[in-house]
Amino acid sequence: RAALGVPLRTEESAPKPAPGSTAVYVLDVGQGDAVLICQDGAYCLIDTGPAEAEDVLLYDLDVLGVPSLDYLVLTHPHADHTGNARAVLRTLPVKTLLLPLWQPTADVTADWPRHLAELAADSGAEILTAEAGEEYPLGSGTLQVLQGGSGDADSVNDASLCTLFTAGDFRFLDTGDAEEAAEQQLLDTYGTSLHTTLFKAGHHGSYTSNSLAFLQAAAPQAVAVSCGLNNDYGHPHRAALQNFAAVGAEVYRTDLQGSLTFIWQNDTLTVETTADSAELAA
Repeated sequence: RAALGVPLRTEESAPKPAPGSTAVYVLDVGQGDAVLICQDGAYCLIDTGPAEAEDVLLYDLDVLGVPSLDYLVLTHPHADHTGNARAVLRTLPVKTLLLPLWQPTADVTADWPRHLAELAADSGAEILTAEAGEEYPLGSGTLQVLQGGSGDADSVNDASLCTLFTAGDFRFLDTGDAEEAAEQQLLDTYGTSLHTTLFKAGHHGSYTSNSLAFLQAAAPQAVAVSCGLNNDYGHPHRAALQNFAAVGAEVYRTDLQGSLTFIWQNDTLTVETTADSAELAA
């Protein structure tokens, strides 16, 4: 395993969804986030990982045969989530760039890629600021904005764009790096309607996110932790792992298992990892 991420092996070995199924790829980009949703041949990429993972990310998108993105979603302006936004815009046609409502005075660590808006506009992408309650079609599924960030947020993390993707009975919840205050806001607003099949662990599995009350409402069947091997932050934290266990969720980690492929078909969630693929190929 390399600290900067392990790419999917080859086009032949990359798991593909069958017609009518849903696929969520939690790509191994090291210490960062990049999640690809595929529904009926339509694609949405949520975050792009850190700049040092550019080659891995672009390779994986190519291996998966992604011709274009209906949506490129950037949850919040931190470099481990936005580091390859410009590279993606240069490489793939993107219909819509979806951004959180962000007031840059809230935190000096805001870090949007330089000239992002100009590059998106030049590429023909529509730039939209997401607001809570909005819904965006993706194939036969729907990407719903639960929380769109706010100038009232105390930090960049708590201004994270939080989304719920649904297709039939499948539900995927992504809260970016939202921490406990933002999770509580989600809990106050949505309660048990947050319930989800798959949850991308908040803030790479930090103890500052993934509160037990929030996880009890979401009640995920599986949790995907996107973090780097031997990362400096100690992600995922023990407290988060204990909370995942407390709600009975199966936990999958990019630092230990590489890229994670979740496929929902016939009301069943199956999981494949690049670590599994490597063992089978050996």
